[in-house]
Amino acid sequence: MKSWTQKTGEQKSFINAVLINGNKPEYSLTGFGDVKISHLRKYHAHLLQQAFNMKMRILSYWKIVLRRIVDNLALHLQLTVRNLVDKEFQKEIIAETVDSRSGNGGSVHRLLEESPSVANKREKLNNNIKFLKESKDVVVAIVDQNCGNGER
Repeated sequence: MKSWTQKTGEQKSFINAVLINGNKPEYSLTGFGDVKISHLRKYHAHLLQQAFNMKMRILSYWKIVLRRIVDNLALHLQLTVRNLVDKEFQKEIIAETVDSRSGNGGSVHRLLEESPSVANKREKLNNNIKFLKESKDVVVAIVDQNCGNGER
């Protein structure tokens, strides 16, 4: 709406240039440049106002339409690419991952293998758990001895 109000601000001076200043064949209109006005002198002021108003509304609306078309085109392209990846490439990725021609059952086998660093950490954790269980048993035995000696 701001664009339309800015454009209609020149309406009065445009109509004056057409009807009153009859010696100029052109009028410099902001956003349009020089506009030929000599052929408009045969129309009444009321009709010129309506035509000017309609032209400015259409121009403002057209800018909105173009912006919407560009936005919708970008959204449509994004959707098309997403669908292409989801449907077409997904088949190829799965086929490549599960391909058994590589000898070891494909890439899935490699994905499921445990890395050496993770295997070392797992082994250390298992050793720590074993050590803690043994320590617990020793502590329980010591507590039982102390409790048993104190009650006698």
